[in-house]
Amino acid sequence: MNSKKQVNWWKWAFITLILVIVVGCGVVLHRATAPAPQAEMSQTTKANDSSLMVELNRKQVNALSANYLDNFLKDNKIKYKFIVGEKYATLVGDTKFLGTKVRFAINFIPERTSQGNVLLRAKGLSVGRLNIPIKFVMGYIAKNYNIPEWVSINPKKKTVLLDLNRYSKNRQLKYSAQEINMQDGQFKFLITVPEK
Repeated sequence: MNSKKQVNWWKWAFITLILVIVVGCGVVLHRATAPAPQAEMSQTTKANDSSLMVELNRKQVNALSANYLDNFLKDNKIKYKFIVGEKYATLVGDTKFLGTKVRFAINFIPERTSQGNVLLRAKGLSVGRLNIPIKFVMGYIAKNYNIPEWVSINPKKKTVLLDLNRYSKNRQLKYSAQEINMQDGQFKFLITVPEK
């Protein structure tokens, strides 16, 4: 007796579909976890105010940024860093994607505004090896991350405004960016002590 077993194509199609889903999720998860290769306020200085020009190098700006963010994010679960490199100022942080920690980095080109603030223009993004639009990630950061009130994120324009005038508003010292030279790593700020 010659008995042939009949192949159940539905069973094999189902197993193939499950394998495609598992492999697809694995690829997305692997790429996501792979390492990463605005309103302005003007403020005038009065003639009887005392001012001091402060010049910082890249290392000093990074130390100042790290100190501020460590204090600002002390009780936060989500941590991020702002690092000034030779070509870009970079925001680096971690977020959760499908239950896995994913590192992101956004590169900015900083420039001084006419009001003495700092405008960061986004030039590059990496989220693992995924290609995600900068506008989407900046919008996500603006909605889900604890950002200082003097920092304004505009996802549509791909900019971040560091409003030093707003930062100075309720402080005894007033801060103003005077020069940002990424190439030489020199950053000049005017610090003003208002007369009372």
